[in-house]
Amino acid sequence: MAGRIPKHFIDDLIARSDIVEVIERRLQLKKAGKNFQACCPFHNEKSPSFSVSPDKQFYYCFGCGASGNVIGFIMEYDGLDFVEAVEDLAHAQGVEVPREAMTQIKPAQQWEHDYYQLMEKTTRYYQAQLKSNGERVVEYLKGRGLSGEIARDYGLGYAPDEWHSLQALFGHDQSINKALVNCGMLIEKNGNRYDRFRDRVMFPIRDKRGRVIAFGGRVIDKGEPKYLNSPETDIFHKGRELYGLYEMRQHQRKIDWVVVVEGYMDVVSLAQFGIRNAVATLGTATSSHHIQQLFRYCSKIVFCFDGDRAGRDAALRALSQSIPQIKDNREIRFMFLPDGEDPDTQVRKIGAETFAKTAQGSPSLFDFLMDHLRSQVDMDSFEGPGKLANLAKPYLELMTDAIHRERFIQQLSLLVGLSERKLTDLLLESKSTEDESKPLVSESQGVPLTNISQLTPIRRAIALLLHKSELINEVVDYEWLSQLEMPGNEILKKMIEILKESPHISVGALIENWRDSSVQPHLLKLANEELLTPLDGAVQEIRDIFNRLKKEFKKQRFNQLQQKSQRGPLSTEEKQEYQTLLLEL
Repeated sequence: MAGRIPKHFIDDLIARSDIVEVIERRLQLKKAGKNFQACCPFHNEKSPSFSVSPDKQFYYCFGCGASGNVIGFIMEYDGLDFVEAVEDLAHAQGVEVPREAMTQIKPAQQWEHDYYQLMEKTTRYYQAQLKSNGERVVEYLKGRGLSGEIARDYGLGYAPDEWHSLQALFGHDQSINKALVNCGMLIEKNGNRYDRFRDRVMFPIRDKRGRVIAFGGRVIDKGEPKYLNSPETDIFHKGRELYGLYEMRQHQRKIDWVVVVEGYMDVVSLAQFGIRNAVATLGTATSSHHIQQLFRYCSKIVFCFDGDRAGRDAALRALSQSIPQIKDNREIRFMFLPDGEDPDTQVRKIGAETFAKTAQGSPSLFDFLMDHLRSQVDMDSFEGPGKLANLAKPYLELMTDAIHRERFIQQLSLLVGLSERKLTDLLLESKSTEDESKPLVSESQGVPLTNISQLTPIRRAIALLLHKSELINEVVDYEWLSQLEMPGNEILKKMIEILKESPHISVGALIENWRDSSVQPHLLKLANEELLTPLDGAVQEIRDIFNRLKKEFKKQRFNQLQQKSQRGPLSTEEKQEYQTLLLEL
């Protein structure tokens, strides 16, 4: 991974980008007045409520509330993280992404050979081997019911039963061979290098951008291990990747639900039967990162496990990672297959429609949790209810969503025979009460917005500057804002400073300065509100607002000095300031 991307580059990149052009490469937009519109790609709807503003350079959905600038759209639509979205946008513009130096991390551009290019060339080689020398493999895949279309879509190939096929492909250049070792494709032992994968069906593992970063290989006949994964490398981290995620996104942009299975063959077998929304972990337990990734694409995840003890244990591990991620309309379910069945055999037995229906109707996360807890105790004994409550405590502490937590406590109280308040006090002590008493967003950091006509003076000033950036010319005296004890003062001051430096910045680029903060969604919502005030009226209004704010600041400062004088003598400068304020007020 490279160093930090300079902020000035991100600002310039957004300024050079046309959000309409970027979105039109992914959606069909229609002109609607001064804006463009389409059916929202982030929720199902029949009439368009997704609006793109070329003037403000941001999008907003009146149906689901999705909003953001050009980087935000690429992140949400393509399922990329922030850095990947910046790189994608820069690539489209034909520019390189600069990086600030980070001595502890080696930038990718310092690789002697591009790892991604090496992996792509290896992928094409394995695919060519499947076509030219893989009759036995083709028969095996046909025997598993796979078509040529699925093999093509998932890029399947064949690693020949040779020890040095990749060295023959790439030659004997020592630096290239060393790079192949670093990519996990060659094994180096006792000074010798040889192919890691031999005589296996090869499943390329792609990242969210479609780049091959690793491989999984399956034996064709008998042999151990049955499945072999690439090791961890600079470009492959097992706990962060999901097999089939890229292919799923290529096949369908709107994903209602996703099923998480255990192996490559499960993914491609389900795809063969028309279930193209399956992914698999890569030999690791499900992580919170996996879950967060999947919730970028849909609101419903179904984990599919074997029905044996190992499957139950894996489900419990996934449960612990899942509970903190449940909020809003997110949904997680747990599907357990009959003994001896896997997704491949089960979908063949019951068909894709029944498989999908069963998966989506599987027990919810909370139903599975409650069943698991009850199975651990004898509820007919005196100790049973108390033991149940204590077993539930660590899971309860993982719940971040207040509504789901209260609903869980409600059900638990019925089983335990204690009131909800008493149970909460016993299990969480005073923790939940303290947490709920704290504001979700500090008003010094956040701007809890309402209707634009009901805003406080500071928030109204923010709204005016968002909609009419030319008003910045009316703001001259503002340094005192940081001392003004009013919610949103620091946000207003920061916005002024940005506009003073870049007066022609777009709304989308301006709001980018609050990315990943609690302020950003409020600003996006405010920017989308209708502002009917004409420019001349807005000029007078922002002058009046700053006069009122300055007067309020003087009152606060006067009170501060007055209180200080009661505790001790003021300095000469403070006395002069006090006298001046007394005359002005």
